[in-house]
Amino acid sequence: MRGFYQIFIQNECILLSLKRSAVQFDPKDFDHLTACPDCDLLLQKTEAPAGHSILCPRCGKTISRRNSDSIRKALALSIAGLLMYLPAMLLPLMTMESFGFSDSANIIDSLFDFYNNGYYLVSFMVLLSAVIFPLMLLSSVFIISLQLYRQKYPWYLARLFRSYLHLEEWAMVEVYLLGIMVTVIKMGSSTDISYNTGIFCFTGLVLLTIALAAAIDRDFFWQTIEDKKQKNNAPVAAQPPVVVHASDGGIVTAAMQGLSQCHICHKLSPTNHGTKKCPRCGEPLHLRHPSSISKTWALVLTSTIFLAPANLLPIMRVDFLGVPSRSTIMDGIIYFFQHGSYFIGLIIFTASVLVPIFKIVGLTILLLSTRPCSNRLLRQRAKMFRFITFIGRWSMLDIFVIALLSVLVNFGFFTSIHAAPAATYFCIVVASTMFAVITFDPRLIWDRCSQPQQAGSKNSRITSGNNP
Repeated sequence: MRGFYQIFIQNECILLSLKRSAVQFDPKDFDHLTACPDCDLLLQKTEAPAGHSILCPRCGKTISRRNSDSIRKALALSIAGLLMYLPAMLLPLMTMESFGFSDSANIIDSLFDFYNNGYYLVSFMVLLSAVIFPLMLLSSVFIISLQLYRQKYPWYLARLFRSYLHLEEWAMVEVYLLGIMVTVIKMGSSTDISYNTGIFCFTGLVLLTIALAAAIDRDFFWQTIEDKKQKNNAPVAAQPPVVVHASDGGIVTAAMQGLSQCHICHKLSPTNHGTKKCPRCGEPLHLRHPSSISKTWALVLTSTIFLAPANLLPIMRVDFLGVPSRSTIMDGIIYFFQHGSYFIGLIIFTASVLVPIFKIVGLTILLLSTRPCSNRLLRQRAKMFRFITFIGRWSMLDIFVIALLSVLVNFGFFTSIHAAPAATYFCIVVASTMFAVITFDPRLIWDRCSQPQQAGSKNSRITSGNNP
């Protein structure tokens, strides 16, 4: 299939027939090697054709994705995103009218009700995820791609790209756009809604941000920053990743060869040189994340503790003619089902109820699975971790909906909508589960089950087409 160059594994066999080859491996010469970020399998670097991806033959993790003309695309999209940013943030999104009252709001306005009512943590999270981080991402990509396009390589370029990758998960404009859609459907039957220029600018900003993330070829950016020159973008032939094997046929991981992999730029560095930071991006180096299990357990327990008040306490308060009415997350879901909006109700139920529970249960299973030496369902556990990583941000949907309603439905004494105490607890659940995913090291799942090899064995060899 065009667009994805993938190595699939079925019944523990690689579905590619290749001629076996072997070359001697010198552990001091590791520039031609890479490792899977999720299972630490040591691989020989291979380059995929443009528009294709290479997956780890052991766990299925995407190791690299090749994009043609990545620098030019990133520069063009970042410029367009920056031009769209201010109109998207400052222009009114929509206007709601009901019983002679009307109100409109932009993205910035949606922060104020949380702050004015004392929900400082919620206001701060909305500010970061919907306003500040998207601007930082667009600005950093613009600076990086502009310098690479001009073939200038200042010292801060690698640090700036590292910051971009750190913040990428926390910019949630696409979740906010879904919150706008939910708000429109929720209020469409009781108010007259007119769409303003801001909603079209914000939609454009979201599309540009998504396209920008897809256009960046991370490996190419890192290699260009490190080499201070751009490689020739000539077409390459499709070839699978080459797996490094020990002399006895067992698998070899980067840790077994005394190599630490930077979890940001994925560069391998020898541990016996006393290097504490990645020589390419400056990220601290560790064979495995320090205290990964204990930190993740602490964050998972924190999420579990705050999950109950987040779901049982009111998350939204509606004042109608001076009489307050409070509703929980489930009350809002039931409202959509009662009014026939089953799809939106299902989306909110999934994002606000199922996703937090799934993340907590899933991380608990992964934490428990690192202790016994079990080879069962290793790939399934790896896929579950990647799925938990992907869905983490979408739990902020309910918070964004309340942020919009609090400024769009503000008709004085007649009716108004405000946040309630559960909003704070819900933000704590979302943040702690996202941090738990960051602190958990998925390589620990595979470490417990790999047969011990002698680190730095000089008898190691590279073979192609063998299942690890």
